[in-house]
Amino acid sequence: MSNLIAPSKSLGYSNIFLDFLADASPARHFYPSESIVDVAAGLDAVEYRREEICRILTAQNRLYGASQQTLDNIERLKRRSSVCLFAGQQAGLFGGPLLVVYKALALVKAARLYETELNRPVIPVFWIAGDDHDFDEVNHMWVIDRASELTRVSYDARPSIELPTSEIEFSDSTELEKAKEHLRNALGQTDFTNDLYGLIDEAYTENDTFVTAFGKLMASLTSDLGLVFFSPGDAEAKQLAVDLFISMIDNEEDLQHRLDSTNDEIKSHGYHLQVEKSAEASHLFYNLDGRKPVVRHGDKYLVGEKSLSRAELIDCIRNCPERFSPDVMVRPVLQSFLFPVISQKGGAAEIAYLAQIGRIFELFGRVTPYYRARPSLTIVERRFEKLMAEFDIGFEEVAGDIEQVVNRVLSKSFPDDIERQFNEFREHLRERFGQLNSTSLKFDPGLKKLAEQTMGKIDFAVKGFEGKVFSSHKKKSQETRDRIYRLWHALYPNRNFQERSLNITYFLSRYGRGFVNFLYEKMDSEQKAHQLVNLSEYGE
Repeated sequence: MSNLIAPSKSLGYSNIFLDFLADASPARHFYPSESIVDVAAGLDAVEYRREEICRILTAQNRLYGASQQTLDNIERLKRRSSVCLFAGQQAGLFGGPLLVVYKALALVKAARLYETELNRPVIPVFWIAGDDHDFDEVNHMWVIDRASELTRVSYDARPSIELPTSEIEFSDSTELEKAKEHLRNALGQTDFTNDLYGLIDEAYTENDTFVTAFGKLMASLTSDLGLVFFSPGDAEAKQLAVDLFISMIDNEEDLQHRLDSTNDEIKSHGYHLQVEKSAEASHLFYNLDGRKPVVRHGDKYLVGEKSLSRAELIDCIRNCPERFSPDVMVRPVLQSFLFPVISQKGGAAEIAYLAQIGRIFELFGRVTPYYRARPSLTIVERRFEKLMAEFDIGFEEVAGDIEQVVNRVLSKSFPDDIERQFNEFREHLRERFGQLNSTSLKFDPGLKKLAEQTMGKIDFAVKGFEGKVFSSHKKKSQETRDRIYRLWHALYPNRNFQERSLNITYFLSRYGRGFVNFLYEKMDSEQKAHQLVNLSEYGE
């Protein structure tokens, strides 16, 4: 079984992402920065408010229970030569999907690699998307339960209005305990679950938001690595972003023209648009009785039913910046506005939409980062390694039509023509017994009845044996079918990559926190192919 799976359309990757991985034209044209060396040179010419952002980082990471290594990395960011490597994700329940952990580990590993290459400090920073308000995206996670079934665990206390996740608290203690109890029932009790459940109880409390709880959990899991976490929902951070928000309004026509022209060019090359926005979008949200988009309407701006003039909107930004946040198109610009971002790691969807915004950074006096794809992994437990080897099942088959896999395996384990062979055997037996009868009854015709009874008993015995064979096959087939479906649920849950559904708690409950260190060692942070990580190597 190969440990590297080449990216392809069959795995759900888009054309622009595949061309990006291959560094092929025309996709390469939409990512302006050529290398981290070029970006580093450009960052040296830009001033950043390092002391202020480091003060914010220190306060946030101490709240999350950061290690000394993390605090030391924040201190290093104050140096003018230091740069940042970013990745980010929404603050999903109990850590969200596995890809969150992969991004976090890849950041640290890649930062150390880039630091050697550039001979300057490279600080790994994980952007917790605390401005996002999609509750349905963050309120649940998936694990494989004790019956090997895929199980959804959720916190269902929806806020009455759409709030940023940095403001959504786990205030419904009943629902929070229900989610924790569901997780405990699903995973059961192992040598490692007391530590796991204690960690979750400590991070997820009634006093925590989705962001603070997520930060506490992730800071604990990565405590040895020095990873820095940042949430843009911080009021002080928004104060630092005032000039950017106002500049977005002042330069809205140029901003929209750059986005539109890039989108037209992307479509002209046959690529899809990952994100589509209305031409009236200001690319800002205003948290006014819920997070709402600011929409341009003639010479006015609409926020829900409220109408604002340009001057009124700018006054609101200056006086209450904590209420504003950028949309997905400008969020990376905010990142580069606050931090000296040398590179960002993203998944297929992120890389696709980053192609749409590469030309707007210079509008705000910032350098476009050098983008790299995040590593993509599937964890293969020992029992599934053995099953794949036993039946020669490749990962691409698991990601395809699983019934075809079942049919292929079963066809090899049981002859297709077994029923025909039994029928032919019975016909041949009757024919030979008839020949024997015709000879034997010449000696004593009175044995005819006994001969018929004997043939009946023989035929009954053969049919009984045939029934036993088919019953045994049916049972064995069902067992094989169940094993293959368990493989499918584990490696390709919800008809998608494991990393996009399964939560880290499943593996922590079975293998303990050492599993995180194992992943860090095995992961290739720069690998473009999909990596299969075999747990038969764990503990070696």
